[in-house]
Amino acid sequence: ACLVGSEMCIRDRVYVKYFDLALKKDLTSALVTVDGNATHYDVPAGEDTIRVEVHRKKVDSTIIQFYYNVTVTNEGEIAGYATEVTDYIPDGLYFDPADNPDWTQVSDKVITTSALAKTLLQPGESATVQVVLRWEQSAENMGQFINIAEISEDWNEYDSPDIDSTPDNQVPTEDDYDTAPVFVSVSTGLGGRPYIILTTAVLMIMGTGI
Repeated sequence: ACLVGSEMCIRDRVYVKYFDLALKKDLTSALVTVDGNATHYDVPAGEDTIRVEVHRKKVDSTIIQFYYNVTVTNEGEIAGYATEVTDYIPDGLYFDPADNPDWTQVSDKVITTSALAKTLLQPGESATVQVVLRWEQSAENMGQFINIAEISEDWNEYDSPDIDSTPDNQVPTEDDYDTAPVFVSVSTGLGGRPYIILTTAVLMIMGTGI
């Protein structure tokens, strides 16, 4: 406030803190089971996806489970909760409740979790929930599968809206929404064992060839 006629003017400034939750989805590993024999493949540091090759004669006896981490980080200045996270399952993958005790199936391709609803995230803190999706066994079900996750509900004691995202609006450019791709392809080699190809290695080989 300024006093009229005084030589000194004191100005009050009010700083309003902001609320901002961001979501990151990462593929962490794949579990490939062929004829009852399981092999676990981790995604190495520096990679963001993997490709599983399934032998054409073993399609019906191959089970592929993809493991993802969904991490919510408080990038704002107000503590709050990600009270619900939604995952959108792509065609070609499916949800098995036995793999996902923290998730609930809402519809054929939509699942939700409230696993983080009671985790108060202070500014700078993160919390993670895992989701597992399975590949639908079919020789025609090959290619890239992009899984999507989004914060669908959030809350803070000031009822302050997220500064740069709107929950549950499915806008890819917002930071409460993220994707993670995987690849499955068929192998015609003599061996009957599926294997993992690191995508960056494939790109390097292609570049060298060119």
